[in-house]
Amino acid sequence: MSEGGDRASILSDLNLRLVDGLRSKGVPKRIARAFAQVPRHRFIPDQVWDERGNEVKRSTALEDWYRLVYSDVPIVTQHDDGCEGGRGLATSSSSAPSVMAAMLDAAVVEPHMHVLEIGAATGYNAALLCELTGDAESVTTVEVDAALAGQARASLAAAGYHPRVVTGDGALGCPDSGPFDRVIATCAVSRVPEPWIAQTHDGGLVVCPWAPSSGLPGGLLARLMVRDGVAEGEFTRPLSFMWLRGQRGDHSPPHDLGAEAGTVRHVEQDPQPFLLNGAQALPLALMVPAWRFGMRGTPDGSPLVWVSALDSPSWARLHTDRVEQGGPRQLWDEFEAAHQWWREHGRPPATEFGLTVDADGHRVWLGTPEGPTWIHRVR
Repeated sequence: MSEGGDRASILSDLNLRLVDGLRSKGVPKRIARAFAQVPRHRFIPDQVWDERGNEVKRSTALEDWYRLVYSDVPIVTQHDDGCEGGRGLATSSSSAPSVMAAMLDAAVVEPHMHVLEIGAATGYNAALLCELTGDAESVTTVEVDAALAGQARASLAAAGYHPRVVTGDGALGCPDSGPFDRVIATCAVSRVPEPWIAQTHDGGLVVCPWAPSSGLPGGLLARLMVRDGVAEGEFTRPLSFMWLRGQRGDHSPPHDLGAEAGTVRHVEQDPQPFLLNGAQALPLALMVPAWRFGMRGTPDGSPLVWVSALDSPSWARLHTDRVEQGGPRQLWDEFEAAHQWWREHGRPPATEFGLTVDADGHRVWLGTPEGPTWIHRVR
């Protein structure tokens, strides 16, 4: 692709195809129009990485870079918080446009609403919020990374948008700009920060990716209405986001390392799919609180799924033919009981559950707030 000549028309065509793709997926017209007005390439840095971790640079692979930018996929824009010599952990990205559209749809952003975004990242979503509100001065976006905040501010200004871009801890919200009609987080949390709720008008919404813990795969989009200091609402769809920096995963060793099993149970059916199959693992995570898990190999080369409790030294090891447990909580027994309950109640998907955040903590429920309930966090 040439940098000159008909580049503008080619980019316009690429953006049009992206927007048509969003419309075909059911994205509402008003949100699709916002995407049509905001060219994604104006917010994506030169060096990025695709879903497979492949580096793509505008300066050396322009056509590939544009193709990636105008695909409905997430694009990693930073590793290791921008520090050299790290583990290669993706720490900032531009989400897939269809996922961004789903979040904006859930938030029901209307003209002239006062909106707080947590996680400016590239600034692309803030530009979309400016389009949806029709008033850049009503949009505030907070970014903890000073370098990213500066880049977002520059990209927004170059594209003609001037929301307030604040460098700071998004967990604190932005009290001097509130209260807000909408708080939209572009990072995952397991604890909805109290300032987000306190800075939202009664009847306003907090929309954020939520998971019971950062040591679990995936999560859910929570759409929480605020009333009298309580945030409550349903999960609208499964999704995965990078975590709020203050709530990132626990990288301590699993509790089971070097531990002898308190109980060993041989099983006829491989237990590992209980936690590796997302369709049933996510409901299990909603019904069994306070744990994380991972995989590693055994000395004989066979796979092992480990589970560690977050509230005690309890643990479980899931081999293909047996389950070993230790500690005061019998984690595997809890999983089995929850799975049986889930089956007996019709295998409800995770989107039939919801969340209440109040002075007592975080409570997950099924169907309605008066339905079956599981306590996840206590204040």
